[in-house]
Amino acid sequence: MSLTSRPAELTLPVAALTALRRELVAELGEDRAAEILEEAGRAAGDVLVTLVEAALPAGSVNASGDALEADRLAAAPASAFWNTLTRLLAARGWGHLTFESAHPGLGSLDSIDLAESDAAAPALRPSCHFTAGMLAHVLGNVARETVAVLEVECRARGDLRCRFLFGGAPALEAVHAGLVAGQPLEATLEAMA
Repeated sequence: MSLTSRPAELTLPVAALTALRRELVAELGEDRAAEILEEAGRAAGDVLVTLVEAALPAGSVNASGDALEADRLAAAPASAFWNTLTRLLAARGWGHLTFESAHPGLGSLDSIDLAESDAAAPALRPSCHFTAGMLAHVLGNVARETVAVLEVECRARGDLRCRFLFGGAPALEAVHAGLVAGQPLEATLEAMA
């Protein structure tokens, strides 16, 4: 091993990530801190994409029954992808995420134990920006197009879970606009025909 080589991953205490978020917010404000943490999450997503692809079960087949070949990530059955992604995140201490369809064209990833959520430092709005950036990068790689991620519930804000909606930017912009206008999430989703 050369002195300039670096591992793809390292173990970082959760307290370090939450301290980083607090300091960025104190120095730069919530919006700029969110941008920086989301960008850092996207960078972390590169490694996660590689890990998910490598961990997909050998011999998996896609919906057409064809064996997966070179692009295992894009061709993997949805159930294999979600199982692999959530298992890898849980094994690395991020918490347990569950996937469900939230609305046509929108998915949801929910967690009651997401490590990034800092319940000890109450927030006025969802604050798991690193995770949102990481998920956007991973899901965009799978979809082969930009995937927007919006955290709509956060334990740091007092919610029972952290909930990330993902899909196309126009749909998530509509969700965000409804939430900013004070509409409950369910009403916002129902209004989207």
